[in-house]
Amino acid sequence: MHNIVPAGENAILIYFGNKIDATLPEKIGNFANQLKNTLSDVIIDVISSYTSLHVSYDLNKISFQVFFNKVEILLDQQDSSNSVVEIQTTHIPVYYGTEVGLDLERLLAEKNLDLKSFIEIHTSQAYLIYAIGFSPVFAFLGEVDQRIQIPRLATPRIKIPAGSVGIAESQTAIYPADSSGGWNIVGRTLLDLSLNNPENVDKFRVGDKVKFYSITRDEYLKNGGLL
Repeated sequence: MHNIVPAGENAILIYFGNKIDATLPEKIGNFANQLKNTLSDVIIDVISSYTSLHVSYDLNKISFQVFFNKVEILLDQQDSSNSVVEIQTTHIPVYYGTEVGLDLERLLAEKNLDLKSFIEIHTSQAYLIYAIGFSPVFAFLGEVDQRIQIPRLATPRIKIPAGSVGIAESQTAIYPADSSGGWNIVGRTLLDLSLNNPENVDKFRVGDKVKFYSITRDEYLKNGGLL
């Protein structure tokens, strides 16, 4: 069941549900791609969230009612379609060390875990991309195993280095660029997720998955990692 509501003079919100559900990201991601492919000539931007899709469009090219009707038709087509879109899994190398994991030592102490156990837990599953954040490359991933869930920092850091991997409550994520933030930092990847590389704009898609794997300190340093 979908609900479409106006969101300003040239945007709509499409609700796919009223609570976070692991089945929604794939539906939302697939429909976002369908919209971009079908109505690319009038769409300005598409932003996916946990339960909804924010779509802005060019009023100089299409009226609200015509756009609304086209979206409704596409939604009906999606509901009646049995097509399956292949889920992509992106593998991310991470160095889990206290030199780069700014909150790792504290987290291990609070959870009564050793580093090996933590790494095994954090890398044991492929995380679902629930939403895209402040950057097209900041993907909200979940759900984190309860054994390593931890609240956001009470006071956010002014600067978190690019590539930092963090945990906040039931979610985990990668900071694609140097920025402020309140997530608990547990490691760092050497993977370049900056928007200087145009291919990164579409690197993560709601409904796809991300899986982390551990690399050693030597591997991290050998490939240009900084401590």
